[in-house]
Amino acid sequence: MAVEEPVVILTFALGVALSAAFVGLVLWYARHRGVIAHPTERSSHVVPTPTGGGLGLIVAFGIAVWIGTGAAGPSDDASLAALGVFLVAAVGWLDDHGGVPARQRLVVHTIAGLCLLSIVGDVSLPLPLGPLAIVAWVFWTVSAINVVNFLDGIDGLIATQGILFAGFCALAATPSGEAQGFALALLGACVGFLLWNWSPARIFLGDVGSGALGVLFVLGGALLVAEGRVSFVAAFAPLIPIFLDAAVTLARRARSGERLGEPHRSHLYQRLANSPIGHARVTIAYGIVSVGTGVSALLVPNAGLPVLAALLIIVAAIGSWAERRLATSSPAVLP
Repeated sequence: MAVEEPVVILTFALGVALSAAFVGLVLWYARHRGVIAHPTERSSHVVPTPTGGGLGLIVAFGIAVWIGTGAAGPSDDASLAALGVFLVAAVGWLDDHGGVPARQRLVVHTIAGLCLLSIVGDVSLPLPLGPLAIVAWVFWTVSAINVVNFLDGIDGLIATQGILFAGFCALAATPSGEAQGFALALLGACVGFLLWNWSPARIFLGDVGSGALGVLFVLGGALLVAEGRVSFVAAFAPLIPIFLDAAVTLARRARSGERLGEPHRSHLYQRLANSPIGHARVTIAYGIVSVGTGVSALLVPNAGLPVLAALLIIVAAIGSWAERRLATSSPAVLP
């Protein structure tokens, strides 16, 4: 459903204003109800900080996108996708308040992936998987939820990634189309949240926000591909830094025989942030890399697997350089 340009601008402005206001309300609630993330030996923060602020971001996004693109009422596909986002946000909110077993969260995440199939089911993947494409999309959704959660460990990182990904989607989408309205609502909501989350953060996303953003990242990329303006590889290129960080860390821990379900802080971004570099500079550095991969995708909108391989090699080389510098310059501060 196309939307008029003034409404698209309003969608972004609403996202910013509502998110900033709602996150402020969640901050008040979290302080009064004791929804606090306390530092542990695995944390990258040292001050007890309210969490669950992602609820304000997600509610603001929902209202902004509904006003901006839902004048004729949401389609059945959009309603089902919204249900998936709601389920993940709900189980995340419960987890922020006391914990939900991992298996139960996985079930909900899988259901959310199934809820997206009515939208992403016809979106082609880089490989001809046939019926397995359904399984691939569900796996991609569950992976995105967990990657965003894994990488939501320092001030401003995921909010900044959300801003850059949404900005990329807005530029790559059909002007005044559904994907652009979606992207600008997400962009505004992430900007509003970042006002509270930039280092030193006054509130964290929490699982309610990181999980729901993972679903929205998949949905935003799928909407772009469905419009036929970019390939699957190009649509998700801005997220390469966080996905590669998660994948390399997972492989390294598996190779060393660690239990993958145990908490840790061995991601590159965590080790950098816990060095004298600090949270803000690491967030900016990851953002710069995301801008690079996003611009590459805009320049090569039909990028395939060779372009993906090239981007992965480049980003991996940057990460390897950062690790070497970290190991030689400040070994004493590493966990």
